[in-house]
Amino acid sequence: MLSIVIFAYFCSLILQAIAAFACLKLVKKMTNVYRWAWLSLAAGLALMISRRLIPAYEVYSTGRYIATDALAAFLISALLAIGVLGIKRFLEKEGAENSALSLLLASDPLTQCLSRPEILYKTSSEIERTLRTGNTFALLELDIDHFKDINDLYGHQVGDEILISLVRCIQQTLRNVDSLGRIGGEEFLVLLPETDKAEAIDTAERIRKHIANTLHITSYKDPLSITVSIGVTTFEISKSLSSNKAELLTELVKKADDAMYQAKNSGRNCCQML
Repeated sequence: MLSIVIFAYFCSLILQAIAAFACLKLVKKMTNVYRWAWLSLAAGLALMISRRLIPAYEVYSTGRYIATDALAAFLISALLAIGVLGIKRFLEKEGAENSALSLLLASDPLTQCLSRPEILYKTSSEIERTLRTGNTFALLELDIDHFKDINDLYGHQVGDEILISLVRCIQQTLRNVDSLGRIGGEEFLVLLPETDKAEAIDTAERIRKHIANTLHITSYKDPLSITVSIGVTTFEISKSLSSNKAELLTELVKKADDAMYQAKNSGRNCCQML
């Protein structure tokens, strides 16, 4: 019986150590809001381990024991370990699913560039950063010329393939810090951090020329060529009409949109700045 009691106490210590270690691993993964709770739980389990060492040592040194205490310690430790490991597994699975969902929401399903909410979020974040640093950044709005004719003549599948090819074409001209997002059917935003007016118009012209000179391979028998109209604007603190970040974002996107329509009205396949 003595050996069973010692074994029960030993198993209790091991199970509590496993639970405490699982809590410590979750401390690293949790946000600051919940990290303290898992750290407290790990500390509590560590104290339980130290408290269990005394009766285990007394049993070993004196041979006196209470069988029910050893059994209760084992059961409590087992339940704690199962509960903590179950919660850990659930949170990790939930976190993986949330990460996958966030990735899906951040990407445009067709073209795999950024989605409308994501590119607007990045632009809003860039506004916030610029308000702190005083730097300038640029925003381009790009629209395919006569895209409806492509869908009418070749079908929507070819139209989708053109959009996918266009995104690849634009990405070939951008820096690693730049962002491209789809905001409508054939409309895209390009965010250019730390970019002034001259650099913005140079980038827009480089994109426009590259697209105009590219033959797009689709399911249609022949390669197709397209052109785009691009509106260019920059965000400068001195010219901002509002201090509200949401209003600043709306104002900036509208300027890029107005500039893009100016390019449309100027004959298409060109860039205009506001």
